[in-house]
Amino acid sequence: MKIKKGHVAVITGAGGGLGRSLAKQLASRGCHLALIDINLQALEETKKQVQRPGIDVLLFTTDIGNREQMEQMATAVITKFGTINLLINNAGITIQKSMATHSLTDWERMININLWGTIYGCHFFLNALKQSKDAHIVNLSSMAAYTGLPNQGSYCATKAGVRGLSETLWSELKDDGVGVTSVHPGCIKTEMIQATLKESDNIAVAKRNYKMAQKMGVTPEFAANEIIEAIEKNKVRLRIGKDAIIMDIIKRLLPTAILKPMVKIARQSRAA
Repeated sequence: MKIKKGHVAVITGAGGGLGRSLAKQLASRGCHLALIDINLQALEETKKQVQRPGIDVLLFTTDIGNREQMEQMATAVITKFGTINLLINNAGITIQKSMATHSLTDWERMININLWGTIYGCHFFLNALKQSKDAHIVNLSSMAAYTGLPNQGSYCATKAGVRGLSETLWSELKDDGVGVTSVHPGCIKTEMIQATLKESDNIAVAKRNYKMAQKMGVTPEFAANEIIEAIEKNKVRLRIGKDAIIMDIIKRLLPTAILKPMVKIARQSRAA
């Protein structure tokens, strides 16, 4: 899909990081925006940075894991614009805890936001996307969809689900003029990485991972550029960052051998 002036884009997790960078990119191309985040203050800051003459920017403080709120938001967006051209299911969270310490409440929160949030977005906007005949869906998965990572079971499970959903949608919507891209970033220097310091079995290990992410990770601006290019090239899958590319290649070549170093990481987490 070629992004054009006047297109309507919906972005979840638009209060900062990658979502804000995507909003800025699309606003610069003349797209109208529906921005979703749980944090109103963060949304308003994004709006300040993207607002310009000739484009409309709507803000929604929506819990994407809440079915009723997502339906109400989608109805409001479609009522306002009549159609949408681009849906970016970007919002997500992560928790670094082992299965033994990961509460079911945390599991439900992860699934609601990371997986149900994506499902709700696709479900409630699907007809509008199909009717536009010039549309694209971007679902944020992760390199964690490739293989299991110690202390990130819920994150890996939800992101693998997003990957499967995206590939299914790609085949189902191929003849409807709706493209679908599953995005698999490695580390991106966003607030989500820092948030793991608060929800981790082992703060020392989480801090080490955070420092590594800051060293190896790409900027939100770089990731946004990659995603915009993938939309316009109608890519089915996009890997962002050297770490994501390396992880994918190793998993393909050595599908079980890659699990051995994961055991070492799990042991270090328990011992630290």
